[in-house]
Amino acid sequence: MLPLITLTNDFGLDDPFVGVMKGVILNIEPEAHIVDITHNINPQNIFQTSQVLNATYSRL
Repeated sequence: MLPLITLTNDFGLDDPFVGVMKGVILNIEPEAHIVDITHNINPQNIFQTSQVLNATYSRL
């Protein structure tokens, strides 16, 4: 079974950081399956993050 890595963060999509992070992951584990949950969490919003994870965890 291929490794599954999910990404949930507050990076946004206006800069190269998400792409760089994915490149690093794939350099370490080329067979990884990366699933983008969201990159639009409000900065450091733990409650919002918990709601997103609660909505997606059981479906992955």
